[in-house]
Amino acid sequence: KPEFNLLQLRPMSARADLNRIDISDQELKEAVCVSSHALGNSEKDDIVDLLIVRPDSFDVAKTRQIAMEISAINSRLIKQNRKYLLAGPGRWGSADHWLGIPVEWPDISNVSAIIETSCDELKVEPSQGSHFFHNITTLGINYLMVLDKPGDFMNWEWFQNQPTVEKGEFISHLRLPAPVILKVDGRSSQGVIL
Repeated sequence: KPEFNLLQLRPMSARADLNRIDISDQELKEAVCVSSHALGNSEKDDIVDLLIVRPDSFDVAKTRQIAMEISAINSRLIKQNRKYLLAGPGRWGSADHWLGIPVEWPDISNVSAIIETSCDELKVEPSQGSHFFHNITTLGINYLMVLDKPGDFMNWEWFQNQPTVEKGEFISHLRLPAPVILKVDGRSSQGVIL
């Protein structure tokens, strides 16, 4: 006889009604990152630490090593009570390491915002709907997907020219003299980093 078991019950995040976030045309022009497919609804001005998967060192065959490097830096930032922005190619949290960087929640638990980018070596559809996405949206972590389409961009040159705390094999840990401003408009799914 069939049997029904409830495995999980989670509240849905409903943050879009908390604040009205507006992104101006001028901010789109001045941004160092623009996403037309962002999750969340917030404005943050407290992020000075950035963990960037460097495009010149990214190797899709080494995404497990990249995840381990991120996990080690995350552990150090937890001890320092420092939130950070995480950026790199492919699907974050993917179980398939050929589609992105297979981090798990403990590897990035101090993250404040995540940017998913495309690259020549790895072009995958943005992922949504998994437990990973549910966890980050419930915790108020913004997720920006920089797609390979007009209007979306990531100014890698700007990021690479910022002060470096640590340069690992794959990751640069940057610390800015002043915080970036991250804005995500939950009504339009548009996100910017200024």
